[in-house]
Amino acid sequence: MRLRRALAATVAAIGTALVLSSCGVLDGGTASAESSDTLRLGISRQLTSLDPGKSGSIDGDATVQGAIFNGLTRIDPNLDLVGDLAESWEQQSETRWVFHLREGVTFSNGDPFTSADAAWNFERVLSDPSGFSQGSSLAPVIAAVSTPDEHTLVIDTKGPYLDLADRLANFFLTQKQWTETHNPTLEPLGTGPYRLVSVDLENGATLERNPEYWGEEPDFEKVEYVVLATEAARVSAAQTGSIDAALQFEPSNLEQFTGSDIYDVGNQWSSWNMSLRFNETKAPLNDVRVRQGLNYAVDKATIASTLLGPEITPLEGQVLSAPYDRLNPALSAYPYDPERARQLFAEAGHPDGFELELQLSTGTYIASDLVAEALANQLAEVGVKVNITTAQFPAWVDRSRTDDVADLIYIGYSAGYKSPVERLRIFTSGYSQSHFDDPVYDGLIAQLTVAPNEEERTRLFDEATAHFHANPHVLFLWPQPLTYVVSKDLDWTPRPEHWLLPQDFSRAE
Repeated sequence: MRLRRALAATVAAIGTALVLSSCGVLDGGTASAESSDTLRLGISRQLTSLDPGKSGSIDGDATVQGAIFNGLTRIDPNLDLVGDLAESWEQQSETRWVFHLREGVTFSNGDPFTSADAAWNFERVLSDPSGFSQGSSLAPVIAAVSTPDEHTLVIDTKGPYLDLADRLANFFLTQKQWTETHNPTLEPLGTGPYRLVSVDLENGATLERNPEYWGEEPDFEKVEYVVLATEAARVSAAQTGSIDAALQFEPSNLEQFTGSDIYDVGNQWSSWNMSLRFNETKAPLNDVRVRQGLNYAVDKATIASTLLGPEITPLEGQVLSAPYDRLNPALSAYPYDPERARQLFAEAGHPDGFELELQLSTGTYIASDLVAEALANQLAEVGVKVNITTAQFPAWVDRSRTDDVADLIYIGYSAGYKSPVERLRIFTSGYSQSHFDDPVYDGLIAQLTVAPNEEERTRLFDEATAHFHANPHVLFLWPQPLTYVVSKDLDWTPRPEHWLLPQDFSRAE
């Protein structure tokens, strides 16, 4: 109860300060998508690259890419898998998929899109899996790609892979010739509904309608993505009415926009699952008893319900959450048991506790500063001193992929696809933000990747998640909610993955 009261007081104080800092601005806000042909969208992370081979966060790079590029398939706002550049596809055998491409599609420079372009994108990322994040996840799956004709793409997999069409939903495609003469990080070329006008990685990007787009014309001629990298920046932008929509508001701050004449607000479930990743390359986190103890040491239910909302409950002992994900029904959350935590620490040779660094990405996740403080306070009660450090998102990402990584990283994951094995693959030893070695888990994921049927896939999925629960490489936390403000002049279906795609917005009738 002391924790709940302290957290509530801190949240209230911050929320009051933000309201007072711009007293009266809500009544004078000017956001109106109805009277403008420009859609202004606030994203919570600085951009790092618009190169589609280097898939980024859906709260940043990927959502801008999603306006410029197409994939073979896509997940629509109703969470259904539909065709994009591929009109249809079929699985001809356990290891062969055939995709039938749309005819008449051109890049935004007017050049035709063909199966050769699609095949080259696979060749590009698979030739350098360490340099292209898309390649690192596709390399275990793709054996060969061929083009019988200009509008047919054949993909052979290394074994049965039931989720290929789903996995390709955010594998965006560009053109070989363009990347050879331009910098794809800053000069993207796609086939999507918009094309890039300008980009400033720290501050945002401006897009305009792609006149060559093959699909339905989007409602807005121009789109301005604005980086709002802190909670204060997002709240201020909404208070001044300078954005049409934005995500990632702390629930306590979102309340001030309830009843606004300008915005509708929302707070719903999302597919983002939060955890503390462990750096197991050194003591004490190289001991499974310490990692288990940390999971017992945190009252996740109280922190989540106080800071993120009463409907937020702890992850059920796995890095997945319903309704987006498949779950292992046999698992449950580690209970809050500080005495068990102390016992495990003592058994591991740390009866007097130990010290850890926890690094945050500034403003990236909802209430992350308050969450980190709450975690540190609770861990201190079982003898663990936590030193909190912060960094801007690009620097934080870079460090998380080096040997100099912090002991604990507060991080959340989502994806533009629902493939069960891919949702688990990001916790294998070879992943860029993994700092541990677990050949048993890696082997189970390798088997799960090539599971030939649903029965075998379920068995391996349950075995892999059970192993990860018993030998945790994270401190399991909770699913982060999707919170947002959106102009009353707009019709929009919020997506649990956090996509903020301009083509999803239309003027309200």
